[in-house]
Amino acid sequence: KRRKKKKKGTTGEEARREEGRKARRVAARMEKVSVRSVVEYVKANPSVAVGIVVTAVIIVMTPVVLQFALGGKRVARAVALDAIEFRRFKLSDKIEVSHNTRIFRFALEHPEQRLGLPVGRHLSIKAVVGGKDVRRPYTPISSDDDLGYFDLLIKVYPEPHGTMSRHLDSLAVGSAIDVRGPSGTFQYEPNMRKTLCMIAGGTGLTPMWQVFNAVLKDPSDSTEIRLIFANVTEEDILLRERLDEIHRANPSRFSLFYVLNEPPSDWSGGVGFVSEDMIREHIGTPAPDEKMVLLCGPPLMTAAMRKHLNTIGYSDAEIFKF
Repeated sequence: KRRKKKKKGTTGEEARREEGRKARRVAARMEKVSVRSVVEYVKANPSVAVGIVVTAVIIVMTPVVLQFALGGKRVARAVALDAIEFRRFKLSDKIEVSHNTRIFRFALEHPEQRLGLPVGRHLSIKAVVGGKDVRRPYTPISSDDDLGYFDLLIKVYPEPHGTMSRHLDSLAVGSAIDVRGPSGTFQYEPNMRKTLCMIAGGTGLTPMWQVFNAVLKDPSDSTEIRLIFANVTEEDILLRERLDEIHRANPSRFSLFYVLNEPPSDWSGGVGFVSEDMIREHIGTPAPDEKMVLLCGPPLMTAAMRKHLNTIGYSDAEIFKF
């Protein structure tokens, strides 16, 4: 009896198959929809509202009309990214920032197209490297106001690390990569906090770059930015000239403190690892609903920073890790 009952019952696998069959039946019916089928339906059902018929015709005909109007060219999307489907973009330029860091510029489908990436979100890049499917998340340093392209600031690591970074560095201009997005949970809004504090290590600067540039170029946003930026050597400080320019242009709203593990003899910034004392001095103590701390960097670093922040009094709700 138990065996019979089990046989009659619907398993999860059978349910999924039935859903698949239903989806295919619906798709098959949808493929048959055309202007002619709509007209035949109207003849058989004269009571159907004219507005519904007009809407159906518009849905069916709009892509055809647009394609004809554009001389047979495919209609370009206003936004380049898709959160589900990977799309291909060509490398249009490779700019050397330092001995091991590059800005990779990828062209969108047309010069007026937006990437479609909200502030503080990231995208995912997929490639087959050495016969294996490799995926990595990256945050562009360009913004949605930059039309027709997006820029990735990437440090190229030696083997055995940096599989994707070395693959990107090996690409010739004109080569394509697969990109999907946006991803991430950070929700940026102008004046979301009185002060946004940031602790970044190495290329962990990129999401911070997106956020503070969005803040500073918005006349309605009065948010203050406090950034602690940690690196190994002075040569490793990414976009230093531009960071210093932003600080000089916004001295009261953008504070900047560099920390180096291996500083030169004449270094005046922080030395060693970012400490609790450095955070107290350059980030300050918590201010509920007025201050948030953003973290991005190597896992060991961000774990240590969270511990320091918790000791100072910041709750996990006041800390966001990219």
